[in-house]
Amino acid sequence: MRSPRAELARAALLAACLGAALAGARAQDDDDDGDGATAAASAPASAASVSADPRAARVEAATAQLRADPLLSGRHKEHTLRWKSDTSRERRKPADDSAFLAWMAAFARFLNDTSRFLLWGIVAVLVALALVSARRFIELRAFRRRAAAESAVSHVRDLDVRPASLPDDVGAAAWALWQAGQVPAALSLLYRGALSRLIHRFEVPITASATEGECLALARGRLAPEALRYVTQVVRAWEANTYGGRALSLAMGEALCGGFGTRLDAASPATGSAA
Repeated sequence: MRSPRAELARAALLAACLGAALAGARAQDDDDDGDGATAAASAPASAASVSADPRAARVEAATAQLRADPLLSGRHKEHTLRWKSDTSRERRKPADDSAFLAWMAAFARFLNDTSRFLLWGIVAVLVALALVSARRFIELRAFRRRAAAESAVSHVRDLDVRPASLPDDVGAAAWALWQAGQVPAALSLLYRGALSRLIHRFEVPITASATEGECLALARGRLAPEALRYVTQVVRAWEANTYGGRALSLAMGEALCGGFGTRLDAASPATGSAA
């Protein structure tokens, strides 16, 4: 698409060509009227007259100026703006990708070379954590036992339930008293021993003012069924003899005294509630 300035230049060129043609036609007419010598003499005169014509000079000057104008050469340049970041990003992308891949390859080689040391290091750390946790757990259990022993009651309704106040073999000592006819003393020793085992071995939260029924209720869920049944028999025999004045047979005394060690000293705490 040509610009208006190019169209104007083209019109000027056409005008200049037309002026030159008219000048040539006028000179031709002059040659036809004269002879050859006159024509030869008049040719320089006509050329001088054309060159002396101010209009022709202006046309020639305009034509030369139009020819020298770079915009009328038929060629032009276009400038397009682009973001430098786009080109720089496109140029840097292959280099960045190659650098990242090289880093990943080096990291993979490092893991391959140090995987064995990393594995043994992780195992050592896990073992150390397990040992520390086990030690803390043991210390915590020991602390809880000491705290429970310190906070445990020493007497339940005027009955001394401290382990130091009882013989080493409660069942044998109670059976000796039973055979000697001291049934209340034997039952008292069995009852005190049962309360002491409940408080200090099975960690039953018995208070100093707890009754026989409350002691049995607190023992449920912390004793195995056989141990709970034995303690219930001792409590019922103690109540029958102490509050009811009932005489108990020798066979019952032998069963109660002989079952103390197997039911309370050898028994383990219950893992669930007793039925």
